[in-house]
Amino acid sequence: MPRRGAAAFALLLALAAGCACSRAERPAPPAVGAEPGRLANVAAAAWPDRLEPARLSTALTALRQAVALKPGEPELELPLARAEAFRALVAETPADQRAAHEASARAAERALRRLAPGFAEAIEAGRPAEEAAARVEAGGAEPLYWLALGRMGAAQATGHTAVLAVHAPVVALMERAAALEERVDAGGPLRALGAWAAMLPTAAGGGLARSRERLARAAELFPAEPWRRLAEATGPALLTQDGAAFDRLVAEVLALRPEADPARAPELTLAQRRARALLDKRSRLF
Repeated sequence: MPRRGAAAFALLLALAAGCACSRAERPAPPAVGAEPGRLANVAAAAWPDRLEPARLSTALTALRQAVALKPGEPELELPLARAEAFRALVAETPADQRAAHEASARAAERALRRLAPGFAEAIEAGRPAEEAAARVEAGGAEPLYWLALGRMGAAQATGHTAVLAVHAPVVALMERAAALEERVDAGGPLRALGAWAAMLPTAAGGGLARSRERLARAAELFPAEPWRRLAEATGPALLTQDGAAFDRLVAEVLALRPEADPARAPELTLAQRRARALLDKRSRLF
């Protein structure tokens, strides 16, 4: 990446890290005597019921308060990054999606700076994304993943121009996350790279072949993962106008039983909602 791109990447992260919280993200001050560990327990108790708006709000508020008391602590920041990413999945408007993705990325970056000081040093020195990411070791794979996912999610919620502006550094971060640990979030780095490759031109590191390669690897690791199937349906199947593959993939998602995997039941339920939404607009896609 040229020096100009490195500077733009550093500025992007700096602005995102320093921007004010949205009203929905701003928690009430922690109660007097509140402890981060106790707040984390409150969040953990609410998390299994995160599809219920009130329970998700409880988890988010508790984690935000815990982080306010102990900023940068990976054991608090990473659950917050995950929770904000889930908030993005259930958000009803692009503005809410963007706010949630940005909050997730900020929490992930704070954790990453603690776990990988070399990454923070490279960013502050204006080094390219590839160089900064190369300084992250295995322990930083998950925050690197949520950081990249949040940055791209915020860009997608903003528009195509924003995606083109951030894709190079963000893809570099996700490539490093995949190289360090493919299994984060049930193959999340591979799913993300496969989905992004389908929407980016070959000259920008995308393309059908690249998308299929990443998604095929995700399928090897997590054959039952519904979000990978949705990435295939809205990526390669749509690009090639393969209606039969689209129908098969969506049907496989709808055939899953979320209760069979209690830990990820909310995510599976959301995947099925997305599958039904895709079916509703199939006639406009093919």
